[in-house]
Amino acid sequence: MQTRRWINRYQTQTLVLGNTLLYIEGVFNIGRGRVFALIGIAMLLAGYGIANDKKIAWRLGVAASILSVAMRLTSHSPGIETIFSLVFPVALLTLLLHPLSRDYQKIWFN
Repeated sequence: MQTRRWINRYQTQTLVLGNTLLYIEGVFNIGRGRVFALIGIAMLLAGYGIANDKKIAWRLGVAASILSVAMRLTSHSPGIETIFSLVFPVALLTLLLHPLSRDYQKIWFN
């Protein structure tokens, strides 16, 4: 019997934290406008897929994180607001691209 889950606590710590941040960022991005809402939906889908060991979901999560960082860099004027708006997206991207996360998804995801 295959189980579906929202968080897979048996994955590496970096993936579990990245998965949690995908959900949090996804919800907050939905309220930021149309383009960010699409990125937010992609993050929510990626979080669910990562929890269920899907390689395509990990790739979607990385792509959505890169888009989120790029959108924040282009939508803000340089300043302290840009730095604060980049904290969570950059942390999310770092967690997903961490060597432990990459190695885990290469071995265990299908």
